[in-house]
Amino acid sequence: MKKNLVSLVVAGVIMSANAMAMSPNTDLNLMPYPRDVAMKEGQVKIDGNFKVFIQGFNSDRVEYTAKRFIDRLERQTGVPTLNWRVDNAKDANLIIDVADAPQHPVQNLDANEAYTIDVVDQQITLSSPSPYGAIRGIETLLQLVESTATGYHIPAVKIVDEPRFRWRGVSFDTSRHFIEFDVLLRQIDAMASAKMNVFHWHFWDDQGIRIQTDSWTRLWSETSDGNYYTKDQVRHLVEYARQRGIRVIPEVSLPGHASAVAHAYPHLMSGGEGQSYEQEREWGVFEPLMDPLNPELYEMLGDVFDEMIELFPDEYFHIGGDEPNYSQWINSEKHQAFIKENNIDGERGLQSYLNVKIEKMLQERGKKMTGWDEIWHKDLPTSIVIQSWQGHDSVGRAAKEGYTGILSTGYYLDQPQPTSYHYRNDPIPTGLTVDDQLHEGEKFATYDWVKPRTKGGPRRGNLTIIEDKEGNFRAFSDYNGKSREEIFIIEYVPGEKFVGHFDNFMSYTEFNLSFDEKGITEGSYQLIGNVRWPTTGELIAATEIEGSVIPEPNGGYPAELTEAEEALILGGEITIWLENKDTHTVEQYLWPRSYAIAERLWSDQTLTDERSMYERMQVMDTWSEVSVGLRHHANADMLFKRLAKGQHILPLQQLAKYVEPAQYYARNWEKWISTEPHGQLYNQHERLNRFVDGLVVESYAVYEMEDLVAQFAKGDKEALVALNDHYRMAKSSAQAAKPIFADHVAAVDTVVVAEQTIIVAELGLALIEKARAGAALPESDVVAYQAAIDNAAIIYDEAIVAIVRPTEQLLHQLSQ
Repeated sequence: MKKNLVSLVVAGVIMSANAMAMSPNTDLNLMPYPRDVAMKEGQVKIDGNFKVFIQGFNSDRVEYTAKRFIDRLERQTGVPTLNWRVDNAKDANLIIDVADAPQHPVQNLDANEAYTIDVVDQQITLSSPSPYGAIRGIETLLQLVESTATGYHIPAVKIVDEPRFRWRGVSFDTSRHFIEFDVLLRQIDAMASAKMNVFHWHFWDDQGIRIQTDSWTRLWSETSDGNYYTKDQVRHLVEYARQRGIRVIPEVSLPGHASAVAHAYPHLMSGGEGQSYEQEREWGVFEPLMDPLNPELYEMLGDVFDEMIELFPDEYFHIGGDEPNYSQWINSEKHQAFIKENNIDGERGLQSYLNVKIEKMLQERGKKMTGWDEIWHKDLPTSIVIQSWQGHDSVGRAAKEGYTGILSTGYYLDQPQPTSYHYRNDPIPTGLTVDDQLHEGEKFATYDWVKPRTKGGPRRGNLTIIEDKEGNFRAFSDYNGKSREEIFIIEYVPGEKFVGHFDNFMSYTEFNLSFDEKGITEGSYQLIGNVRWPTTGELIAATEIEGSVIPEPNGGYPAELTEAEEALILGGEITIWLENKDTHTVEQYLWPRSYAIAERLWSDQTLTDERSMYERMQVMDTWSEVSVGLRHHANADMLFKRLAKGQHILPLQQLAKYVEPAQYYARNWEKWISTEPHGQLYNQHERLNRFVDGLVVESYAVYEMEDLVAQFAKGDKEALVALNDHYRMAKSSAQAAKPIFADHVAAVDTVVVAEQTIIVAELGLALIEKARAGAALPESDVVAYQAAIDNAAIIYDEAIVAIVRPTEQLLHQLSQ
């Protein structure tokens, strides 16, 4: 049989084999990267005599911006800068030149964030049309600061910059787990450093309402366990964000995600007479649903809106609207009769009936409504903003109908994922990128597949592979009812093997399938992030099957937008849900990865070099600790110290370089299945003190190991030296960590992670010895090694032994 191998293309967790081989297209360690950068000769010295002059429009915010720059400069250099203000341009090292006041007293979508940095004769001029550009420009200046043996300086450059999208935000959940107030302020600082401009505050959900109100006080007093934000704290945060050019949007979720309201005021729900609800501690979608036929509901919401509007001056107000459980409406004679009598299109129409009323209430209060995909309905005006968690299909089709939207799908940072997956996720739908039609002389095969999950039903879809007359292949999938998407082929041997990947609407997905004449054989799997999920299926159509054709897409085709429709996509929002994060762990999921998403929302669409992104992001990792004061690594070290009980944490830090948290929702589902009956620890009571809670999302050391394997495959035997060092480090750190784990109640279950790391590291060292000797691997050894790798590749205590990946790649290289 003819065997065809298709060259590797960029792919999430195997990024180092290809994307890391791409040459960088950026020269400076800046994120997000500016639109235009021109290097000049020379530099501007930074020392204790550095001077700043404010020229043009001035205000408290411009003054504060200048002072923040100096304070941060001192953090980065350790050099005290005294008497830094001067009253003339001639004596200044930095001139901040703001042309005019902002057009509106409250920052909005039209805020001008453009700026220019120009170094002339060793003097920096930061010019901008408004204070917002100056706020953005100082972050670029701070990222430009360099140190050498002779001192600190900023290189001579000319930068012209402005954002691609107007809405660049973070949707931050503080309902499921309360986040300490100083941590929130630190996230505002970090967002400003990444030039993000919207803090979407999700303080209202099933598990608690976290903001103080003077009316309807049970909303927070009975649902927050005493952990809530006072009105004075809210005012402080809003002003803190304003000084940094960040809008703050509140979310009051309705009609679903209402368990906290149900606990506080049960009569406002749709469950009928005598209803009552315990405080919700679990994670999921629950039954309580606000009653749109109860006048008192609108009284409560109106009072809350009035108080929130006094606290939050932004023009937009978020109403949630996602994941309504319609069972209370479905089972209510009253609600069904209302639907019928008023010719409403079912429960979705009843939700729209409520939203129309809410939209009017907000409009009367001078606010525009925004909410999740489920608020999109023909009864609502196109002035609403739809925040999409359902992906490009949803936001694209809404734009086709004239609705503005922002994308959050693909930016869920509570789900561990390769940063490259988020970086490839552009807010603008691209349409289908592959020819899915069969032409004369071409052959095809279509397989139906099923992938089970440990929580919820299985995922289903099909995979079609087409071979053209020249022997080239292309592939696409209809994945679980979503629109048809291209699959990028890594390796394909017709009738035997298929490896290919794509970014589905929620995760990086890689098919690793073996075939026989009937279909997909045992041992096949899909890699979702870094977790293998068994996949089965059958051949349902092929050129060899008489009368069969390529199936029509069960989810339709992805939207293709006109230029005018693209303009309706305002940008995107990172989402960070806190079912399994808390004050001590949230930062390591957000940073430094948020810089990559910030770049996707700010920088040019053509900036796609993943190697450059990873290199610059690692610089941002350190810079954000030093300049911004982030604590993502400090918090992880604190967790390791707690496990080590006074012993050195170096073994835990080193082992952490080679282990990853199970990605996508796998950790959530591991908690779900950890008890019988399932779900007893899928709640607020679950501990967040495991070794895995201190891990970063992806292993840069493992990416480097994959790079080294790729170099060896090209004939560079010297790469084996560095690869050998990695395996020795992984083995020794696992050996030293194992007794630490064994002696702590929070880590006993992690012993197996250390044991499997040792097994794989020893296997890797053995393979390196064989590679150095040039010895062939007997088939029996290949089978045994692969079995050990497969056994180590499963989830252990919510973690993945990440060195499995380069070890398997090395095994495949030696067994060819």
